Amino acid sequence: MGFKEQVEADIDNVFFKTEEFAESVVIDGKPVPIILDNDALQGVSELYALGLAEGEQFIFIREKDMHRLPQPGDALSKDGKDWYVRHAVCNMGVFSIRIGRERSSGEY
Repeated sequence: MGFKEQVEADIDNVFFKTEEFAESVVIDGKPVPIILDNDALQGVSELYALGLAEGEQFIFIREKDMHRLPQPGDALSKDGKDWYVRHAVCNMGVFSIRIGRERSSGEY
């Protein structure tokens, strides 16, 4: 098994197992495992650290659980509450998404 195959296996069998790192939430009406990482807000920059006070979260979700990369401004329902995408990227089959409670005019 090569490196890429091992990473793909670890994504499903370790990181996104609710018994290990993930928690189950409902995204847009569908239960999915996510990794919530508010420390990532602080690690990105001081500007993003302000997001903690502004009701932002940083989540990781498997690409196969969302099917498309959300864009800044897109609405996202998490556990029945409305959130809005501030920034999203995909890396090796995992979406890293910064969400906020307020709709913003663009990403920052």
